[in-house]
Amino acid sequence: MTHSNLTRPNLTRPNLTRPNLTRPDLTRRALMGVSLLGLGGALSGCVTLLPETKPVQLYTIRFNPEWLVPPAAVAPAVTDADSIDVYVSVPAFPRAAAGDRILTSEGNEVSYVSGGRWATSAQGMFRDVLSEGFAREGNRVRLANQGRIAAKYRLDVEVRRFETAYARRRPTVVVTLDARLVRTDDRVVVAERYITVEESVRRNNVGDIVQGFEKASTRAVAQVIGFAEEATAAAKNATPESVS
Repeated sequence: MTHSNLTRPNLTRPNLTRPNLTRPDLTRRALMGVSLLGLGGALSGCVTLLPETKPVQLYTIRFNPEWLVPPAAVAPAVTDADSIDVYVSVPAFPRAAAGDRILTSEGNEVSYVSGGRWATSAQGMFRDVLSEGFAREGNRVRLANQGRIAAKYRLDVEVRRFETAYARRRPTVVVTLDARLVRTDDRVVVAERYITVEESVRRNNVGDIVQGFEKASTRAVAQVIGFAEEATAAAKNATPESVS
């Protein structure tokens, strides 16, 4: 009997080990917390370690009379009775150049400037240059405030080239267009003219190239304005039979 009582405590020994069963749970929770903290730190580290992308510089151009050589002559004031309303449209533009990327070409190869973009589409920007040019330099011809319905003539400006052309690694901005004056009441083409302007760029960098675009566009628009002034004056003095 005495020997049996001495061995009974051995039966309770497994109970002493039961608390150990909860240790893996505690360990899992601890490890999970450490893992989450580590993951959060790793993610935050990934965010800070990503390379910072340099923002793309945006550019725009405007009609700048300073680039006109010789400067445009100051024309005498024209009364409202002598002025002619013209609706200006840009129905065509090179597809590769119409967006916000600055187009370059060399032979049959085309590419885009990597260090900058236009602030808006090139087609819309050139239309703004046209509008500003007529507002500042137009004499007899003025833009119709009420659109094509009120205009006596429609001036279609179809841009054929709007790019920087490279030859022997030397850049030249090229702006080429067809200008066509159309009488709105019967859609008769009164006059048309082919205009091209080439502007050499001194240094092959984005800033100088953009300045070349502004120079070439200003001079091309000045020629469009001169053409519109001449064509509308000739059409006004001509008889209907000779015009058609």
